[in-house]
Amino acid sequence: SKVPPPTTTSEPLRVPPSSMPHDFPPPPLPPPPDELNIGDLTRARAFLGFQPRNTHQESTRYLLGTVAGHAIIDPEETLYSLRKVLQFVKKVSYSGGTFLFVSSQPQLARLTRVLGEKTGHYSLVKKWIPGLLTNWEQTRKSVRARQNVEQIAQKSGRLRQSDLLRAIDYKGIDKMVRPPDVIVRLDSTNLQGEPAAKCIPVVSVVDTSQHGREVDYPIPANANSIRFYHTLSYLLVRSIKEGAELRGDLERF
Repeated sequence: SKVPPPTTTSEPLRVPPSSMPHDFPPPPLPPPPDELNIGDLTRARAFLGFQPRNTHQESTRYLLGTVAGHAIIDPEETLYSLRKVLQFVKKVSYSGGTFLFVSSQPQLARLTRVLGEKTGHYSLVKKWIPGLLTNWEQTRKSVRARQNVEQIAQKSGRLRQSDLLRAIDYKGIDKMVRPPDVIVRLDSTNLQGEPAAKCIPVVSVVDTSQHGREVDYPIPANANSIRFYHTLSYLLVRSIKEGAELRGDLERF
């Protein structure tokens, strides 16, 4: 007996939405700064540091000890430092100060740009530009020249991809007309001592392998946890916006 051929249908295979591999629930938003607790930082994996042989001597004051070959950052130290930073940036925003968010790591480039855009301030997603603070006028002219891709194409007769990437990297400081009042560094980018020379405070995430010599407001935390950076970014944006809104409300009276 002949086996009948399998029946075919023109309708596409429909997969239930709940079984899609990319259908994950979005992570919950962090709580407000005044409701932030140690559990929130633990879930963001802010406590995990480097191995003891890579631990900097100055970071020992933030540590609880070692577990499974990794240094463990004290969550209470992180929580205290984070609340102190959020209160500081809120006061600066209330007084009308400006912020420059800095990061040279590619995995933090998009987050750094978003911080600048969401807060209405500035961002730098490449290595620190020598003279950005200490030689502002000359560096500003150099940045503007590198952003003028049309003039670069006319001079050289062509436009290279590196010229476009450089112009994109400098886009975050395109409208910065003066040095910022606060620098928020998300990683270990070398600032070459320029903020200290101009008395500009620095807020920075400090991991166990880093020192905080040029940091005025350190945040001891895991610099490899993207989830912690998302939590930090949400809290920074909220605090800066709250300071600006409070200033706007009081100006009406």
